[in-house]
Parts: sequence; structure tokens; C-alpha cells
Amino acid sequence: MVDKINKWWKAPPEFTDLVERNREASKPQFGSFEEVAFHRYWLGCSEDGAYLAFQFHRPDGSIHRFALPNELVRQFFIEFAGSSDEIGERHLAAAFAKVPAKGQA
Repeated sequence: MVDKINKWWKAPPEFTDLVERNREASKPQFGSFEEVAFHRYWLGCSEDGAYLAFQFHRPDGSIHRFALPNELVRQFFIEFAGSSDEIGERHLAAAFAKVPAKGQA
């Protein structure tokens, strides 16, 4: 078992509260996640490496394309890793909540 995982995407202590407030505030502002969910995607980069490219396919057949400039890619992955970590923690917490208690701790 791993005792401590180095989470390189964690905000430095002086920004932890700000990052958490922003993350929590963004959820209600976003609206319905289900209504804007995509069912397929493509991820790549421009030929010159200047952009990270995304192409998302909606269930209604529409396609949405976005390009992120190279100078924002590192920040994107830090935020992506943090959000992915939060998803994992929520799934793990939900799984533990379903397990019946046994014996004493």
C-alpha cells in the first residue's frame, strides 16, 4: 500500500483556499452537466505544437472544436489532474458508503 502519493497538481498552501472556493463556485455556475455531456472526443495538437486541440461530439450529432494555446497547457493539466483526483475521491467515498460496517475499528 502506498503511504503517501505526491500529488504534483495540488495548489501551494497559500492558494489552497482560493482554488477550493473557485472549484466549488464553478459547479453551480456551470449548470447541468448531463445536458452538456459529450459521448465521443478527439484529442491532438496542431502540426507546429502551438495548440492542444479538442474535438467533442454531442449525442445530437453536433461537433465542438477548441484549441488551447501551448502556454496554457501546463495549467490545464494541473487543473485536469485536480478535477480527476476529486472524481476518484468521490467515487471511492461513494463505494465505502455502500459497504456495511463489520465489527469494531
